[in-house]
Amino acid sequence: MAYLLPLAFIILLTKLFSHLFARLNLPTVIGELAVGVLFGPACFNLIQSNDFITSFAQLGVIFLMFMAGIEGDLSQLLKYWKPSLIVATLGVILPTLGAFFICVTLFHFTVSTAIFIGLILSATSVSISIQVFKEMDYLNTEEGMIILGAAVADDIICVILLGIFSSIMQPASGQSLNLVNLILPKLLFFILAFVLGKWFVPLILNLAKRLTASENITSIAITLCLLFASLATYLGMSDVLGAYFVGLAISQTDYKNVLTEKIETIGYSVFIPVFFVSIGLNIRLAHLQDNLSFIVLTIIIAIIGKQLGGWLGTRICGLSSSAGHIVGAGMVSRGEMALVVAQAAINAHLIDDSHYTAMIIVTVVTTLIAPLLLKIFIMHQAQKMSTN
Repeated sequence: MAYLLPLAFIILLTKLFSHLFARLNLPTVIGELAVGVLFGPACFNLIQSNDFITSFAQLGVIFLMFMAGIEGDLSQLLKYWKPSLIVATLGVILPTLGAFFICVTLFHFTVSTAIFIGLILSATSVSISIQVFKEMDYLNTEEGMIILGAAVADDIICVILLGIFSSIMQPASGQSLNLVNLILPKLLFFILAFVLGKWFVPLILNLAKRLTASENITSIAITLCLLFASLATYLGMSDVLGAYFVGLAISQTDYKNVLTEKIETIGYSVFIPVFFVSIGLNIRLAHLQDNLSFIVLTIIIAIIGKQLGGWLGTRICGLSSSAGHIVGAGMVSRGEMALVVAQAAINAHLIDDSHYTAMIIVTVVTTLIAPLLLKIFIMHQAQKMSTN
């Protein structure tokens, strides 16, 4: 039962640090990330990541995206599909080209290595941004809807590009990936998500209402969340996409309000704090000495590429400059998809261990920076609107 003590420390420390950072007028998620950095291997080494914490963390991000779906507004999400797609496309192209340029010209990497490092930097994780939006009651704004839509499109684009370049870079028989077999399951996932979300989810919840068991609606909703997350993983998509889509389906039912309160209580009590701490636990300061210039430059490219992509995408669609900065900042953090691409690259021997470590550091650092940028831009927009 040795895993219980670290879990107890994590839950206690995240609440204390969240309170401290809230008093400092900083995003509380930064406090939770700081717990992982300070008490993990990077500093005091009192908490180490293990399979138990990793499993809790994965449930945390699933719950976070599940709640984002439940609290979402489908009509608003569909309304902003065009800027979402443009933001996602530019957010993939700009970091990929920037990373490719510095990898080839400054560090003399091979073309295949440079391409995959670019793909790693193109992948976005908006779970951190969603947390900041929720804290500031900003989730259902046009910026929030664009970011959520762009995150879905970003995942799809990254999966397609991963399949294309994996097929090109691994032409040998036995290693080559069939592009059709790679993409078809993803298409099947979106078809199933639409069909099951529209008809199956409301039906199951209505049937669950007839059960006499305690918390029956909540239990069945969580069951649906985990089933959709598993389906997404089985079909080659991120599990958080499955959780988000089933949450979005629930948002269209009469159970939205009651489930929002129940799921938030469960998620924020244990699972979500562990997820944010686990990100900080991946930091190893000793690795910063290796490839320091490469790490610093890729962090700069990662931030500027997404920030510029978000800003340009929203400006092209006629939104304000301040909205563009918020969307760009919301797309800065990297997460599970970046690690999926990195794992695929190292398995194919297209990047080595030092590059892989560097990408983990870049992922964690951008995750730390994103909420700070996001809060700065949101507060700047609020001040600008109050003076007008």
